[in-house]
Amino acid sequence: MVAVCLAGLLSLTGLAAKERDNRFCVACHLHDEKFQRLTAATSADLAGFHHAKDTTVGCIACHGGSDLQMRFAVWGVAGVDTVRFLIGRYHEPTTMRLPLRDTDCRQCHTPILKIAVKLPGAAAGAEGTFLAEAETEGRGGTSYHAIREHDTVTVTCIRCHSAHATDSAAGRRFISQTRVLTICRQCHPTM
Repeated sequence: MVAVCLAGLLSLTGLAAKERDNRFCVACHLHDEKFQRLTAATSADLAGFHHAKDTTVGCIACHGGSDLQMRFAVWGVAGVDTVRFLIGRYHEPTTMRLPLRDTDCRQCHTPILKIAVKLPGAAAGAEGTFLAEAETEGRGGTSYHAIREHDTVTVTCIRCHSAHATDSAAGRRFISQTRVLTICRQCHPTM
């Protein structure tokens, strides 16, 4: 029994080290296009923007789970997928079986508006806008996060900030205008 536990612990330790290599993730998940955007010199999506700021931020940083329970759930799904792959019954899923949660985003983004930075592609002087939003977070302003009435709204981070979508830019915080307007119009029909 001790040998089985030790072997399991060593396997999970090895997996935890290996999954920090984005190429390891892409080898099975067939996300070559997303990997190219992640590692591109110019950020085309939110994941690439995060990676450009800190190259240690890769697939597992977001998709690994921010707590031990989700971490084990991710490893469980990965284990089942590995067995399916080995017996020839694996199909790349079209949706995430373990969707990202707000806690996965908040492991880095707490508070949500940390600092004032000028994002590449942002209009001149935009860093002042971000600073103002950070200073007034929760007390008004035009930023969604700066309006306290939105505290009771249950919209997950990834509904507006899609990590792999390419229909926005850093200057707009990688928010797709068409997708966000649909979400906003649920409460504000005349927008």
